[in-house]
Amino acid sequence: MTERFQFRFLEDAAGFLDRLDEKARDKIIYNIYKARVSNDKELFRKLIGEIWEFRSLFNKTHYKDTDK
Repeated sequence: MTERFQFRFLEDAAGFLDRLDEKARDKIIYNIYKARVSNDKELFRKLIGEIWEFRSLFNKTHYKDTDK
């Protein structure tokens, strides 16, 4: 399959993932890889311009980084 985009974790994103438990972190990383090759609107959607939202659901919890 062809990758639709490439990604890299910025320091804040890596810190967010480090604060999660292992299973939630693994699910989010899996979903990022999945979104690169599929068009799953449940995972990844364009908000405006070049701003995208990535959402991940694990054990009935939606994850997003709200740390500033």
